[in-house]
Amino acid sequence: MSTSAPDTEIAVHRAGAQRMGFFTDTTVCIGCKACEVACKQWNDLPADGSRTGEGVSYDHTGDLSASTWRHVRFVELLEPSPQLREEAQRALDAGAGGRLPAIPAAGAIDLVDAAEAAGMGGVSPAVHKLGDWVFMSDVCRHCTNAGCLDACPTGALIRTEHQTVVLQPDVCNGCGYCVPACPFGVVGRDDIDGRAGKCTLCYDRLEDGLEPACA
Repeated sequence: MSTSAPDTEIAVHRAGAQRMGFFTDTTVCIGCKACEVACKQWNDLPADGSRTGEGVSYDHTGDLSASTWRHVRFVELLEPSPQLREEAQRALDAGAGGRLPAIPAAGAIDLVDAAEAAGMGGVSPAVHKLGDWVFMSDVCRHCTNAGCLDACPTGALIRTEHQTVVLQPDVCNGCGYCVPACPFGVVGRDDIDGRAGKCTLCYDRLEDGLEPACA
């Protein structure tokens, strides 16, 4: 199977241009959402706001949209796997579940000593993982064979010399055909003018040899 895009999808040609992409290592992601902020700042996208209160997730972005091109998904492991639950129970039964930190009732508290006292100590890894979070930084895949590009009737979606898929807002007529054509739910329509929007992999930065803003 060919790994190159069909010739009909190549809208821009430039000698020596290389295909560009990025890799997200979810094993080191801490959910800080700095990549979301950098994306919005560089592309001049509106903020999503924030909501606080009981039962509200830290993941206030919610999902990808026409104004949110990168989304860090928060997944709290409230229900650990049966294997992890059994391992944790065995650790607790064996007295390897750790202990509660001793917090002084009054007087000055040495923050360093308090932090060390509240450390993991002998806590079982299985017990520690019961409250873990998983983070996933989601964004446009810039597919080799892009459904959104095939569905666009106006040519607003083009494939660049870097083999990325870019949506031109000044050409988009807001028909929305690209939205259901994306199998990953990436493309969204603006609530105000109806035009579509998605990640461009910072095409303007790639042109100058720079990384995407999120990276």
